[in-house]
Amino acid sequence: MDGLGPRAVLVPDLGDDLAVAVGALERLLLALRAAEEDGAALPPPLAGGAALTALRRLWRAVAPTQGLWRAVASARGSQGPSPAGRLYAHGGRAELVPLRLVDVGPLDVATLSAAAAALGRGANGAGPVRLALEEAGGDPPGVELVVAAAGFSGLLDLADTGESIVLRERLAAAGPGVDVVLSPVQESAYRATMERLTAMWPARRPDPPPPQGGGRRSPAGS
Repeated sequence: MDGLGPRAVLVPDLGDDLAVAVGALERLLLALRAAEEDGAALPPPLAGGAALTALRRLWRAVAPTQGLWRAVASARGSQGPSPAGRLYAHGGRAELVPLRLVDVGPLDVATLSAAAAALGRGANGAGPVRLALEEAGGDPPGVELVVAAAGFSGLLDLADTGESIVLRERLAAAGPGVDVVLSPVQESAYRATMERLTAMWPARRPDPPPPQGGGRRSPAGS
C-alpha cells in the first residue's frame, strides 16, 4: 500500500455473504470491547476499539456494492451512493458478476489485517480473545471469523496487476451507475482479476447475476 490517502480497489458483489460475515465480526469485536471495559487486556489492534472502528469504516465504503445493501442504496437514489451499473461480457452477450470501484483507507485495511492475525493467535492461546471466539462458535473456536477477517482485508489489499489496472481505468471512465460492456481485452482482464479476488473468499465464490426478466437486452456498449 502506498501513501496514507484513500485507495481505489475493485470489490466483487458477494451477495449478502460479506454483510453476514462483517456483522458477525462486528459482534465479536463488540464483545471484546466489553471484555476490555471489564478489565481484560487485549493485544493491538483489538485494544481500544481500533479494529472495530476500522471494520466499520471499511464496511460503510463497501456496503453499497453488496447484495441487498446495493439495492437499498439504489432505492435511495440521490440521497445515497449512486446505483451500481451492470457489467457485461464482450458484445453484451452475458452479464458478469459485478466488480465495483471502492475507495478505502489503507490504514484501515492494515488494521483489519492485523486484527485477523491477532484473532488467529488468540484462538490458539488462552484469555479473552479465545473466550470471545469460543462464544462466537465454530470448530475450531472462531475459525470462521478469523478467516472472514483475513479474507475481507485480503479483498481490499490485493496487489495491482496490469489486468486490474485495465479494469479500474475502464470502470472509472464509465462512472458510477453506468452499465459497462467490456472489450475482449477487458473481459480477459476481468476473468483474471476475479480469479484472484475470489481466491481471497474461497468458500464464498459469488454466483452470476440472474437473467433479467422479460428478455432484457444488454446495452450495445458504454
